[in-house]
Amino acid sequence: FTRRLADLKGVRDARLEDFRWQLEELRVSLFAQELRTPQPVSVKRLDKVWSQLTG
Repeated sequence: FTRRLADLKGVRDARLEDFRWQLEELRVSLFAQELRTPQPVSVKRLDKVWSQLTG
């Protein structure tokens, strides 16, 4: 994620920002399950999104 962000060099990409927030939601779902997430999130889903971003 950080390498891809550095490659963009200040260019804002809404898809990358969305991925970042999904990553934060995954952290919440793993470490603070009682808070719940607004949408389903998993490592598998994030892998799929990441492959779309980098592919």
